Amino acid sequence: MNWGEIKAAVVAMSHRTDIDALFPVILKLAEQRIYFGEMNAPKVRCAAMRQSATLAGGTQPAGYLEAIKITPSGKPEWPLTYRPLEQMPDASASFTWDGQTLVLSTDQAFPVDLTYYGKLPSPVLDTDENWIMAHAPNIYVSSLLVEVGRRNLDDAFAAREAANYASSVNALTSYDKAASLSGSRLVMKGR
Repeated sequence: MNWGEIKAAVVAMSHRTDIDALFPVILKLAEQRIYFGEMNAPKVRCAAMRQSATLAGGTQPAGYLEAIKITPSGKPEWPLTYRPLEQMPDASASFTWDGQTLVLSTDQAFPVDLTYYGKLPSPVLDTDENWIMAHAPNIYVSSLLVEVGRRNLDDAFAAREAANYASSVNALTSYDKAASLSGSRLVMKGR
């Protein structure tokens, strides 16, 4: 589904025809839930969000959400280990984040290769679409409907849509995990 189709679905499901002006705001709030989660709402992480970059310095790439793997440049077999910032003076082969700045242990140097989860493009035009909209549009629809329910002070509606959102994210996560194993050889393990 593209952005225009998702907005039409939200209008129809909420029985509200006066929310067009709210879509920029509720989209930002819905994507906040999608990328960062809430107390009872899981965040979305899937293979389509995997990105990679070579960092010459410690600045996070645009759209960065969380690291999957950090290695010295050109050495993918030597992953660095995450350590809290206060442990870095004594750490080796390690990294941490100081706000949005990547900090390496003293035995490491830039450049490093970063594999990470990144945000997908936010829709602007009605014809815009990203991977989640195309493959799991119910995530966007239910996340937007949660916000509509909150704006209408309809707790029951918002709670129902929050449950739909969590179910949609769990289904995508399950599908993504199964897809990552698809085609793998069956191996029997000995005792």
